[in-house]
This record gives sequence, structure tokens and C-alpha cells, in this order.
Amino acid sequence: MSSMNNRTPPSSYGYNLVEAARQPLVYSFSFAAILIVTTSILNFNVLYRRVLRSSACAYYFMAAIPPILIYVLVSPINLILQYGFQFIIQDSPIMCRVIPFFIYTAPLWYGLMLVCASIDRFFSSSESIRLRRLSQVYVARRIILIVWIISTIYMCPFLIIYYYDSGDPGNRRCLQYSTTLVAAYLMSRVILYYILIPIMLSIFGVWTIYNIRSQKHRVAPIIQASSHRRTEGQLARMMIIQVGVYLLFFTPSAITYIIVTLIPSMSTPYYITIRSITVVWQQGGFFISFFLYVFTGKIYRTELKKMIQCR
Repeated sequence: MSSMNNRTPPSSYGYNLVEAARQPLVYSFSFAAILIVTTSILNFNVLYRRVLRSSACAYYFMAAIPPILIYVLVSPINLILQYGFQFIIQDSPIMCRVIPFFIYTAPLWYGLMLVCASIDRFFSSSESIRLRRLSQVYVARRIILIVWIISTIYMCPFLIIYYYDSGDPGNRRCLQYSTTLVAAYLMSRVILYYILIPIMLSIFGVWTIYNIRSQKHRVAPIIQASSHRRTEGQLARMMIIQVGVYLLFFTPSAITYIIVTLIPSMSTPYYITIRSITVVWQQGGFFISFFLYVFTGKIYRTELKKMIQCR
């Protein structure tokens, strides 16, 4: 009996955690949703200003914003309704398939756009003229479209791996098929979203830092002082900040997702509540970058002031 208690938390403690976390989760998700929407709109408008949108990296940053807004609509709001009002959006055959698709696809779109931005910063800061030519706005537009199409096709199985169990009128719920093929597909998403994307962000972030430091010793001061060079450097710093934020805020959620999804015995109200707490932490990654951009980026801060002043 004691060994079982070591493996799983006591039922009363688990129940108390679920009940105790219910209201704080509602407030946290509500506050985070407001901040995410507000900062995302401000961020998009600043990036779209002429000074910043002349860079390909700005287009990747802008392309990462719609997935954030989609995610807010389907994830935090879904949890707010569930915890605060006991209303489950997925309580229908259609929504049971559509909601999980967007919950898991939107963050993937977001992560892939950040990867594209980090690769663009690596190209832009490279010594190779051929690589620097790839950091162009027209290239960014094509890559964004291609990545969105391919990733959407890859995520389409989410529309069929969930089904609505309407057999028992008192216990209707949205369930996931538990076949070997489904498990293999979910594992591929775990590897892509939670392992490959952070690794790629880290690698290209480090390479970009190395290229920038190397340029300080070989590029003439007059070139460094140019407006275009300052803008490119600003976007590179923004990208490095974004990489750090992504790793800090998304890693706990990744761990709990893997545990709850791949270990059936852990898919209990207790562990799902812990998962929800890490998802709240993850929300910070969607809005904290805006404040870091404002505090650390002179060009970004200047453009934000001009936008507020309608200049």
C-alpha cells in the first residue's frame, strides 16, 4: 500500500489541488488572454511600420502573430469556460475535432515562424553574400506560405484522431483514438514541436550571436552606423530574446504534455491540472517578448512611440 502512495498522490490531495486551482486558473488565463491580444496587436503594428518591415525577419515575426491570436481563442478561452463555467466547447462532434486541431496547430505555426526568423537572422549576419541574399522580403513571403501549407497538411490528422463519444447521455465527452498509428503520429509531433524546434532555435541563435560578434571586428564603423545595419542588429537582438523566452516559458509545458499524453496512467484530473498550470506559464511566452523588445530595443521603442502619437 505504501509503494502505491509513493507513485501516485493521495486522492484527497489530488482533489484538493484540482479544486484549489480552479479559480486561480480562470483568473490567470483571463489576464494572460487580455495581455496576449493587446501586446500582439501592438507588436504587429510596430513591426509593420516602414522602418522595420523592410527586413525579412519582421515578416516572420508578423506571421507568428496570427497563430498566437488563434491559440488564445481556442485554448485559454476554452479553459476559462471549462474551469469557470463548466462549459466544454468540445461537447459536439464537430468541435471535438476542430478545437484540438487549432490548439495543437497554432503553437506549431508559431514555433516554425520563429525558426524561420532565426534562420533569417543567421543568413543576414553571415559573411557569405549568397546566404545574405536569402534574407530578402520576397523570399520570406514565399517561405511563410510554403511552411504554413506543409505544416497544416501535417497537422490534418488531428481532425480524425479525435471522436465524440455520445453513447452515454450522462457521460458524453471528446476522446482520442489510442491506436499504435495515432501514438506514432503524436510522438512525431512531440519530437518536432518540443525537441527539434527548440534545438533549431538554439543552434541558429548561437550562430547569429557568433556572426554578430565577428562582424564587430571586421566591419567598418561607418557601415555599422548605417540605419539599415542598426535595424538588422535590432531584429537580431529581438530574435535572440525570443529564443530565450521560448525555451524558458515553453519547456515546462512540453514536459507535462509528454507525461499526460504518452503515459495513460497520468491522464487524471490531478495531473491535467498540473498540465494546466504549466500552460498558464506558457502564456507568458506570448506577451513577455513585447515588453523586452520595448525595454531593450531603441528602434522598436521609437517606432512604438511614433505609432501611439499617430506619426
